[in-house]
Amino acid sequence: MKRLISILTLIISLLCFPACKKGGETLTVYAPDGAPALSLSYAIENCNDKISYNIVGSDVITAKVTGENPVADVAIIPINVASLYLGSGSVYQILGTITHGNFYFLSKTEGEITKQNATYLVGKTIGVVQLPNIPGLTLKATLNDLNVPFNELKNGEGKAQDKVNLIAIKPTEIGVTDCDYYLAPSPAADLKADKLSLNFVGDLGALYSENGFPQAVIVAKKSVLGSNFDKVKAVINGIKASENYLKIDNKTAICNAIKGRLEDGLTPSFNEQNLTENAIKRSSIKFVSAKNSRAEIEEFLLKIKAVNPNAVKEISNDFWFEGEF
Repeated sequence: MKRLISILTLIISLLCFPACKKGGETLTVYAPDGAPALSLSYAIENCNDKISYNIVGSDVITAKVTGENPVADVAIIPINVASLYLGSGSVYQILGTITHGNFYFLSKTEGEITKQNATYLVGKTIGVVQLPNIPGLTLKATLNDLNVPFNELKNGEGKAQDKVNLIAIKPTEIGVTDCDYYLAPSPAADLKADKLSLNFVGDLGALYSENGFPQAVIVAKKSVLGSNFDKVKAVINGIKASENYLKIDNKTAICNAIKGRLEDGLTPSFNEQNLTENAIKRSSIKFVSAKNSRAEIEEFLLKIKAVNPNAVKEISNDFWFEGEF
C-alpha cells in the first residue's frame, strides 16, 4: 500500500508540475492559516524552487496585498477582502476560488438544520465566530434567502422570540457561551466537538447552495502574470494536486509542510491530531477558475452587499483573469 501511495504521488507530481522550473525571480505566495494553508501543502512539498510560501495569521493577510508595494505576488484571501481592496484590477487579478465554505453548526442538544427546516432557528441563539466577517455575512445572506428573520444581539440584549438571534463569540467561547447553536470553522469546530461533546448539526455551505459559497480566492499581481506565469501556474497546479494529495493518509508530511512556512509565533490550525478525514473534507478545498466561478462570485457579493453595503465593493472587469491553467 505504501508503495502504491508513493507511485500515485509521483504520478501526480509529474503530471501537475511541468511548469515548476529553476531560475528566474522568486515568487512570493501568502495565505492565511487554516483551509487556505492546507490547499498549498502539496505545492510547498513539491514545487519550492524560486517560490517562497508564507503562512500568516488571518488578521494580517490584508496587509500583504495592500499598500504602495504589496509583498505578495500571489495570495489567498477572503472574497470580501478581494473586492474591497483589489477589485479595481489595477494591481491584482483574481485567478479562481479555492475554498467553498468551511463553517459548521455545532450544538449540545439541538437537532440538524437544513434548508427545509431552517425556520426552526427562529427564537434560537447562534454564537458566531467572526460575525462581522464572511461567516456572519454569509449566514445573514443565507437567512435572507430562506426568508428567515434574524437579529444581532449586542450589549447583553434579550433575545427575540420571532427572529434568529446572532451573537458574536470568540473561538474560545464555543460551547461556553450559552447558545443553542455555534457556528465555527473546521478544524476549530472538530476540536471543540470532540472536547466538549458537541454535535455537528449543520453545514453553512449546504444551507447557502449545493456548491457551497466562494469563501476564499487566489489573486496574483498582473505584472507577475506577465513576467512569471510559469511559477504562478505551478502554484495553481499544486492546489489542484492537493485535492487528491489530501485524501492520502499523509498527515506528517502535510503538517510539516505547513508548519515549516508559518510566520514566527503563529500556532498552526492543523496538526496530526486534528487533521482527520472529516476535517479535510470540511475544509471544502477545490480550485475553480475565475472564468468558471465569476457568476457565482458576483451573485455572492450582491447578497453580502444586501446585508452590509460596506462589506464589499463592486469588482471591475479588469480584475478577472481570463486565461487558463
